[in-house]
Amino acid sequence: MSKRNMGSSIDDFLKKENILEEAQAQAIKEVVAWQPAKAMKKKKLSKARMAVLLKTSRSQPYSRSEA
Repeated sequence: MSKRNMGSSIDDFLKKENILEEAQAQAIKEVVAWQPAKAMKKKKLSKARMAVLLKTSRSQPYSRSEA
C-alpha cells in the first residue's frame, strides 16, 4: 500500500481548526527572521555589528513583538 496521499493534508487540518492563515503568517515571519540570522552567522556578524550596518539600534531588528 502506498503512503502517498493518506489522510488529509496539514492545510486541511489547519483550515478545519480555523487557524490556517495565522499559521501561514507565523511561518512567513519565522523564515524572514531566519534568513538574516543565517547570513549573519555565515559572515560572522554580531547583532550589534549588524545594527551598526543597518544604522539602527541593536534591539530594533530583533524585536519579538514585531516578528
